[in-house]
Amino acid sequence: MDLTDRNLWSAFLGESKANRLYTAYGMRALQEGHPEAAEIFFEISGSETVHAMEHLRALGAVSTTLENLRRVVLEERYEGQNMYPRFIERARLEGRAQAQRAFELAMRRENRHLEMFEQALQSLEKKLGVAPGPAAPQATPPAPDSSKDASSGASEISSERTRIVGLERIREVVFGMQDGIISTMTVAASVMAATGKTAPTLIAAGASALGGTLSMASGSFLGSKAEKDLHESELRKEAREIAEKPEEELAELIELYIREGFSREQAESMAGKVSQDSQLWLKTMSEKELGLSLEATQEESPLKDAGAMGISFLAGAFLSIIPYLLLSSSAAISASVAASLALLFLLGMAKGRITGTGIWRSGLEILLIGVVAALAGWLLGHLAGV
Repeated sequence: MDLTDRNLWSAFLGESKANRLYTAYGMRALQEGHPEAAEIFFEISGSETVHAMEHLRALGAVSTTLENLRRVVLEERYEGQNMYPRFIERARLEGRAQAQRAFELAMRRENRHLEMFEQALQSLEKKLGVAPGPAAPQATPPAPDSSKDASSGASEISSERTRIVGLERIREVVFGMQDGIISTMTVAASVMAATGKTAPTLIAAGASALGGTLSMASGSFLGSKAEKDLHESELRKEAREIAEKPEEELAELIELYIREGFSREQAESMAGKVSQDSQLWLKTMSEKELGLSLEATQEESPLKDAGAMGISFLAGAFLSIIPYLLLSSSAAISASVAASLALLFLLGMAKGRITGTGIWRSGLEILLIGVVAALAGWLLGHLAGV
């Protein structure tokens, strides 16, 4: 299940819950003599149903009638024979008489629903001429591999998380150095081609390098901070929902586990254990519902991102300027462009090796960008000189 599927299921659960709540609110409004409010509740309740159906269609969750009947037979059988009996017993032990009566009524209706669905399934199988088949099976999660030592596994997970966080910073390094090389190379080549003098070329290239370093570092800091603030805001919102509406959040977690292939009994068991630890509960909901990693958000560092961006930009810019310190005029342009293109190709190869996307393809991609920029810079300087 990818992130979009998780988002669709989360949206479906929210729309379905809203439909039932708004219907109940509308009925209460009628009882209290407020038909105008009831009308609004009922109208929007219908809209929520439309939204929920759209989410289901996007998920491809509505199969053929035969498959749908087989699935609901399995689900109704579980609810009537397993889920509600446990709910009734728990309500009885906790002295919740009203809840117990509600569960008992629902169980009787679910058993009647099961009979109706079974009859419909038998009739459809006979009509289609297919052999009776089981309801859609629930996927069984793989058994954990107990061959590894627990402490070793925990250490490996921690080190892998740190490694991934470090690798994600390759974006700043590659982007910063690439931009430093290309922008400084272009400025230097343009000024040298236009003036033929080293001093103004170095001044222009140096100013470009300094301004670019400050601009890129501050931009990276602000962008990373905005992203971190957004992630932290979503996590705080989720933590607040867990604290204020634990029953709803627990039901959502159970449903998310079911959508991942676990049986309802397994989902309820896992969700119950997870909910005993508030931090683990938040971590699980943030990953499964929001697609956010609690640890990754905590380890995000706008300052480190800004440092990586600024230093890599400055390094790339300095490497493009070196030929102008040693040579003059056209020789310096040729040497700077050649050195810059070679560095871009090596940078692309390094990026490809780290990301596993192919060193030659990655190197050629960045090299092509550099060639276009170099030609543009030379042409601009040549036209300015004329």
